[in-house]
Amino acid sequence: MGYIDAHTHLVFKETITEELMNFAMREWGAPREVILMGVKDVIRVLDDANIDYVGIMAFPARKLGTVKEDYALRVINAVRDYADRFAVIGGVEANELTIEETKYWLERQYEAGISAIKVHPPHMWLKPNAYRPEEGGLRQLELVYQFAEDHGLPVYIHTGTSAFSRARNKYGDPIFVDDVAVDFPRLTIIMSHVGRPNWVATAFQLIRIRPNIMADLSSIPPRRVLEYIPRLTEISDKSIYGSDYPGPGVYDIKANLQEFLSIPIPKEAIKKMVDDNPRRVLKPLSRNR
Repeated sequence: MGYIDAHTHLVFKETITEELMNFAMREWGAPREVILMGVKDVIRVLDDANIDYVGIMAFPARKLGTVKEDYALRVINAVRDYADRFAVIGGVEANELTIEETKYWLERQYEAGISAIKVHPPHMWLKPNAYRPEEGGLRQLELVYQFAEDHGLPVYIHTGTSAFSRARNKYGDPIFVDDVAVDFPRLTIIMSHVGRPNWVATAFQLIRIRPNIMADLSSIPPRRVLEYIPRLTEISDKSIYGSDYPGPGVYDIKANLQEFLSIPIPKEAIKKMVDDNPRRVLKPLSRNR
């Protein structure tokens, strides 16, 4: 049995759009041959790295000029023959859709087999608690969380900054996730990036005190994770590993995993984060078979 990488931005030559390709080359800086791998090529890479399955972010990002809600469906169709190797994380841009459109796309993506939903505040330009009356009362966002809670889907919420040129980093403060945890107590919230680099202390405390918030350790270089989170072992029961591959600076999925496996903490804590915890909260597409 291998490992789980719960947070990647894998794209495939079978599904990539011109807009997404231009964005990836400009903002990620990843080699073209990494961005343009086919599904079978990716399977070989995963096999070599001893990775059983990965989570693929396939959420819309109109503000960045990349993809819309149908992208998750295209990714699912592309990897369907390898349903046990991929978990597809979809999503909707609640502040760009009507209530009816929000319901439609949530249902379409769920029927197709999404494993989770992603909310990316700095890229979507909204607070994760924007559904609250005092924060604008965005009913569409409330529907996203309610749908996920009712259907047993975890929700990834980006916290921390984004270096992308059109990101609005004021929305990356993890304190706004606290409202979501309180208002949707049955919802599993996966706090991506643990608020790095500005708000790690806030994110760490929320992960400790809110039973339904977990940590997604992606995009923190493994060699520096203990600098960011010295008390990582205290939340190892609530943390999952992710590489962010092939995002900025992460161009070798195997090397990133091996570096994480070498973090000087107890091996049982490492196993929880790369195996036990992600298997529990993030199911691959094959769960529907």
